[in-house]
Amino acid sequence: MNKGSMDESDDEIIEEENNLGITEESDLDSLETMSDVEKDSTTEESDLGLQDKLARKMNLKLAGKERGRKTEKDIFDKDKVLEAVFDKSTVMTLSRLINNGIISYVNGAVGAGKESQLYWAVDPFGNDLAVKIYLVTTSNFKKRYPYLIGDPRFTRIKSGTRSLVELWARKEFRNLSKSFNCEIPCPEPITVVKNILVMKFVGTNGVPSPTLVESEVDYADYEKTITIISDLYKKAELVHADLSEYNIFNTKEGPVVFDFGSAIDIRHPKTKEFLERDISNITKFFVKRGLTVDNPIDVFKRVTK
Repeated sequence: MNKGSMDESDDEIIEEENNLGITEESDLDSLETMSDVEKDSTTEESDLGLQDKLARKMNLKLAGKERGRKTEKDIFDKDKVLEAVFDKSTVMTLSRLINNGIISYVNGAVGAGKESQLYWAVDPFGNDLAVKIYLVTTSNFKKRYPYLIGDPRFTRIKSGTRSLVELWARKEFRNLSKSFNCEIPCPEPITVVKNILVMKFVGTNGVPSPTLVESEVDYADYEKTITIISDLYKKAELVHADLSEYNIFNTKEGPVVFDFGSAIDIRHPKTKEFLERDISNITKFFVKRGLTVDNPIDVFKRVTK
């Protein structure tokens, strides 16, 4: 069951950046919001001191469980940690996720992209988690407006990188929750706070399951992937909008789709364009692997009928 709660209303209103109200609400009464946390710092100098102190503390926590296989330097480049991933707000949010029992410890990074970094974590019961930290310093999110503008779930979207990053995290959590509840094969979402999304880990001992592009595939994998596209559209009323062989795990149980940040409501004006692109991407991949598959036009008609 998801521990994070979602806003059930159809309209998502984003306030001005100086009065943000876009964090995902949590069922944890003891989990403070970042606005509460930031009141503890009274000057810029004390803010920086707190950031450094928490960052050093978090570096030790994050690296401690991994030292047997990697050095601390292997896990974290200090400059990148402080400047790209662990800014003050991120450090404090992650610290509270640990203090409130969502996360027990973080082993280390297992993936990185232009917009986020993924970490393998463990909860207090020994279950593996994936912690996705969206980078608040990147400008790449500005390219994501087409996936927000036109989605009826989000209106009056305000400018500002941090606003957009936190909205994107919340959007992915919302899309994952809807898909998971519709029994679409995807990572189980746990909670989202600010720019940190926590999910069940798909893999073993900190090693993510291979993606389709990293695997041997057959026609059954193609059929299951098309079924996921269809179920997303018909059951969850979503289009992934960024689907490819790179964001589908190939597990023993079958394909598992991830990276739902771009997913749109089917009422979006570009639904047809994005759905056609998803189907085309999957078709091209399996054809390159030497398989004879259905005509993408026929697949589109089946999915949308």
